This record gives sequence, C-alpha cells and structure tokens, in this order.
Amino acid sequence: MITSWDMALVTTFGRTTMGLLAALMLGFLGYIFWSVSFPPLAGLTFQTFTVVNTMAVVVTFGTAIAWFKLEAEWKTRIVALLLIAIGAFIGGWIGYDYGFDKGVAAIVKEYGHIPGGQLRVPTHDGIRWSLVSGAVGANGLALGHHIWRLFRYNDPFDF
Repeated sequence: MITSWDMALVTTFGRTTMGLLAALMLGFLGYIFWSVSFPPLAGLTFQTFTVVNTMAVVVTFGTAIAWFKLEAEWKTRIVALLLIAIGAFIGGWIGYDYGFDKGVAAIVKEYGHIPGGQLRVPTHDGIRWSLVSGAVGANGLALGHHIWRLFRYNDPFDF
C-alpha cells in the first residue's frame, strides 16, 4: 500500500514539474512565433489579443502533454483538457493585466512619460506575467483534478 502511494506522489510531482517546464518553454516559443509573425504596428489591441492567446494555446498543449493519461476514459481526458485550457487562458489574461500595469509604471519611471505618446506593443512585464501565471494556472487546475481523482476513487494507481 505504501509503495503505491509513493509512486502516486512521484508521478504527481513529476507531472507537475514537467507540466510547468513544458508550458514555460512552449509558451516562450509561442511568444517568439508571435513576435516574428505579426508586424509591430498592428495595433495594441490586436497584438495583445494575439500574443496572450497564442501563449495560452501552447501552454495548454504543453501542460496537456505532461498530464495526459492514456488509460483514462475519454470523458476524464476532456475534463482535464478543459480545466487546463481554462487555467491557461484565465491565468494568462490576469497575469498580462497585472504585468502590463507594472510595465507601464516602469516605462513612465524610466522616461518620465510614455515614449511616442502611446504604447504600440505589449510590455515585457505583461508578457512575463502572462506566461508564468498561465503556466501556473493550467498546471494548478490539472494538479487539482489529478488529486481530486486520487482521493475520490481512492486509487493510487490512477496516475
């Protein structure tokens, strides 16, 4: 009995670690794809929408790879994928909003005003906070779903 719970803990921590690493790496690649693919003068609204959603999609993909259970029934996999996507998108947008304000404050502190009278690209702080909070949100909901299933069905082999 103890051995099975030890294995459940190892796989839980392993999936959490791999999910965070995959989400952060793929999210960064999503940001690089966005920065190369879309022109910088496309407008703040379009760029913001594109960069945050692109990063959320690839964070969802990276986290889903780490938490995918081949043996699980299809309904469980869909619920897990939906929770991961919700965590990535909501975390990404909340993080961007928080980081954007910090980034604007840093620009105003450095220059005394916003150069050019307006921001034409998302701030770097907004991108960083969006990526990190999206990855944490996606993995947090996946971990919560995993732990709930472990205790709900009292089956440590459900990893």
